[in-house]
Formats: sequence, C-alpha cells, structure tokens
Amino acid sequence: MPYDDRQATLGRRGFTGLLSAAVVAGLTGCGSGGDINPSIATTRNVQHPLGNTDIPVSPKRVVSLDASGGLQVSLEVGAPLVASETLDGAVSVPGYLPRPAAGFQSLGFNQPNLEKVVKLAPDLIIGNLQRIKDLYPQLSAIAPTVAYENAGKGKPWQDSVRLIADLLGQSGKQDAALGSFRERALQVKIEHQAFLAKHSVALLRFTNNELRILRGPIFGSTILDEIGVRRSPSTAGAGGTDTYYPLNREHVGLLADADVILYFLGGGAFNAGPDQIFKSYTNNAIWTQLPAVKAGRVARLDPTAWWDGYSVSAANNCLQQFTMTLRKLPQK
Repeated sequence: MPYDDRQATLGRRGFTGLLSAAVVAGLTGCGSGGDINPSIATTRNVQHPLGNTDIPVSPKRVVSLDASGGLQVSLEVGAPLVASETLDGAVSVPGYLPRPAAGFQSLGFNQPNLEKVVKLAPDLIIGNLQRIKDLYPQLSAIAPTVAYENAGKGKPWQDSVRLIADLLGQSGKQDAALGSFRERALQVKIEHQAFLAKHSVALLRFTNNELRILRGPIFGSTILDEIGVRRSPSTAGAGGTDTYYPLNREHVGLLADADVILYFLGGGAFNAGPDQIFKSYTNNAIWTQLPAVKAGRVARLDPTAWWDGYSVSAANNCLQQFTMTLRKLPQK
C-alpha cells in the first residue's frame, strides 16, 4: 500500500513515544555491563555519503531498506537480517540466495514505514542512498543508519557488495565468495573461449514500453565483461544512457551485427507489460531475418539474476545460466 504522508513527515519529536519502549528494552538488555570486557570495542565509526556513524562491530538485528545489495548481501553472508525491503514483482526474495531466517519481515518495495522499523528494534539500518537520504534524521533516531551508493555509479558491483558486507562485519566471507566467483568466471571463459572468439553477443531487455540494448556498468552487462564476451558494435550506439541504448521497432535491424542475442523480459519495476512489447518486436519480418535469429542463437535469461541481481550469488547464477545457454546453442 502507498506510504502514508504522515509517516514521511515525522520528525525526531514524533518518535519520542515510539522510541521509549525500544530504548528501555535496550537498556534492560545491556544490564550493568559487568561481564563485558571494556577493552574490546563494541562499535566502530564508518564514513558514508550522509555523514559519520558509529555502528555495532557485530550487529544483532539488521534492517535493510534496499531490495538489492542490502537484502542480497545480508542473506548471502548470513547476517542477522530481521527485515528488508524486497523486490517488486513475482519474486520478492531471489531463489539463488539462502532463505531468510524465521521471523524475517518483508517491508515491501519502496514503502518505508518508520513505525514498523521502530517496532523491529534494529541495532543497524542500512540502505542505498536513494532510500535513506530523505529519512536519514528519523532513521538515525531509531538506530545507527548507514547509506551507500548503488553499484553502477562509477563503482563496480564487487566493491559495492564488499562495502555492504563490511558494514555487517562479514567482509572476510564476502572476500572469499568474490574470490570463488572470479575463479569460476575464469573457468567459464576458458571453456567457451573458442566460441566467444568467433561470436559477438547482444544483451537485451524488454521493458513495458521499449527494447533496450544493455551495456556499461549495469550488473548483467558486467558479468559478460568478466568472462570476456565480445559485444556487438550496436551495443555502443550513440544515444541512450551509459547503461542502455533504446531501439524502436524500425531500428531492430541494427541487431544484425550480433551473432548471439541474449534477452530477458522485465526486471525491476517493469513487470506489467513486457510480454506484449516482446511480441510486438519479435513478431515481425525484421526480427525474424536477423542472423542470430535465423541461426538459432537466441536465448531467454532470468531477469531476477541478470537485472535485479546484486550479489555474488546472483553473479554465480548468471554464470550458470550463461554456460547452460551456450552449451545449447549451435556452435558453428
């Protein structure tokens, strides 16, 4: 349901009553501190786009206002995630991730509810800058709150997920997982190097209103780069954005320079009408005459990993899909 404007304008004063119970509970849980070694730090200071924040070294109750990195990295490294924003669409929590622990609460997609966050009694709140910035004063009154930039803004996704894991006190686990991913990507690159040397690839996304060639720092595109995929020249077309180039129906013929076409429908907030857009683009003579289509080198991918993915688990799932796809395509 839409977020209540009354909640969005709550200030620190409006939280006094809501926070009192959580504060009392926290103080009661801490006790006198007689069994705590004062020489061992329980908090550390981190700098982030909205300031400097003291956060727990080992958080116990994490809330994520981020359906991408916050949700996926928390589950991947086994952080104590009590609630999170989840993906919009048919899949709220990607199946390639470990399942949330019992009692986990979904916060929906882009529906920040401050009263609900208070009741969750978190000791750490994380989220991308887009979700956090307007509510930062209120969220900081509830628990230590840290914002971060999404991947794709000049920062590789590998750096972004490591940063999130570090906030959760799990950078070691994430480093190990990233190392394993790089080894696996190299294996995929070696296995398919002969095919990839001869064939260019276009990665497409059908949204609710258009066809886009994906490129640049967007997650799925970077996975192809990791395994040395040669992109078709049309991928670098002038116009669009750094992450995609739009194609109208009359210009689908530009994809004639791709030996292989990989595509997915929707992803993100585009889940209502991509099927119809897909049909409108592909049920015409221009599409059917594309060399990749005529050669049978067209394959559909899962948008949950290729678009909504934001973790090592998602990257490994993309590698698996890519490998299975190429093994089924004509090799000549």
